[in-house]
Amino acid sequence: MSLTKFVGLLAGSTLTLTGVSFGAVEATNDTTAQINELKAEIAALKSNQGEQWLTEQRADEIRGVVQDVLADSNTRSSFQQAGGATAGYNNGFFLSSADGNYTLKINALEQVRFVWNNTYQNTTTGPDGNDANQWGFENRRTQAYFSGNVVDPSWKYLVGFAYDAQNDPYDNNNSADGSPNFNLYYANITKSFGNGFSVSVGQMNVPWTVESQLFNAGSTQMGDFSIFEYQWGAGQQVGALAKYEADMWRVQGGWYNVVAAGSTEYVNQWNNTDNASIAVAGRAEYKVAGTWEQFSKESSFKGEEFGLLVGGGVLWQNGRSQNDTVYYSNNPFALTADAQAKFGGFNVIGQLLWATGAAGAENDSNWGFNVQGGAFVTDDLEFFGAWAYAQTNDTTNFLQAGANWYFAKNSMKMTMMGIIPLNSQAAGNGTGDDNLRGYNGGIGLGTEDNNFSFVWQLQMMF
Repeated sequence: MSLTKFVGLLAGSTLTLTGVSFGAVEATNDTTAQINELKAEIAALKSNQGEQWLTEQRADEIRGVVQDVLADSNTRSSFQQAGGATAGYNNGFFLSSADGNYTLKINALEQVRFVWNNTYQNTTTGPDGNDANQWGFENRRTQAYFSGNVVDPSWKYLVGFAYDAQNDPYDNNNSADGSPNFNLYYANITKSFGNGFSVSVGQMNVPWTVESQLFNAGSTQMGDFSIFEYQWGAGQQVGALAKYEADMWRVQGGWYNVVAAGSTEYVNQWNNTDNASIAVAGRAEYKVAGTWEQFSKESSFKGEEFGLLVGGGVLWQNGRSQNDTVYYSNNPFALTADAQAKFGGFNVIGQLLWATGAAGAENDSNWGFNVQGGAFVTDDLEFFGAWAYAQTNDTTNFLQAGANWYFAKNSMKMTMMGIIPLNSQAAGNGTGDDNLRGYNGGIGLGTEDNNFSFVWQLQMMF
């Protein structure tokens, strides 16, 4: 290496080292200044906080708390990713696994009412002479339901319990004297096979009339089932049901222990005397317009789209010689035809029935009809009326009229309704045997011959 090159290299190295040294000194000076500034701030904080200033022990405690919070946060994050539960309210309180394979929904119906009856009573049997006014409060219905799915969404369950102060077409433990009772309401398992096809087994509504398609009395227009349903409904039974529902069609058919129009007998288990040889019922519906959801209730609220549904039902039972009651020994065959129209503010329902060998009507042919409708005069106030007629051994003829005040649609509503029997009163007859003015049911009438009945009811449903 030449002397010139060596001198140049030495000079360059010297300059480089000088620059580094200068930079290091400058950085050291900045760091020192920052440290001095922080010390001043700490001293000020110590002065302000006095004895409350952060000690080493307290710092260790805070670090421990922070570590615990971070660990819990990681656990929650892992839990959500692995499949945590969700809960909330959606047409009922619900609990669901993250994958939706296990769900639980809780619903309830509460109806409390005041009833006033003006009745005609035979002077020999009536406590207050020929005319009597009777009134009182009652807890009409208290019902709770548990539904959801297990294993996967195709396996569904439904269990319901009910307290009923009066007889009910869908009360599976009706008492002979109409006294209150507590019983199992729904109890069934449903398997969905896709494409609208499903099979259910257990205790369920018998598919037969318009109101057999409602979940409970809370979805009715009048706050209770119609007189037509009390007279002709097949109620609930234990059995197996196949159902197909498409966009326009819905068809159902079931095999049960017993079915009979107007029967108050319910069989929850078979034995050698109480179940019929054959007891089948079915219903088919064609939806001309609207949605199926619209027809899960009877009223048509303002703003809803137009809906039209036509349907019909059939039931047939073949009793056996060992059956010892009229509901089993008779062999009823009955048909219904009906139509429902909803106009976004008012609705109309029409039902026709023909039956032979129906319960309580021997083997004669019988027929009846029900015309029902309602109209909203405001968003929350609805007036309604119904006319139910049945030609049987004891012909019945009833008018119902009243109003609903909706606080939150069917979830909270108040109903006021009057019931008028149209049959002429047989002079001196207070038994109701000739004309059934003393229709004994849960609609609000008394057990004596009624001239007029008034029902005021408050409903809560969720």
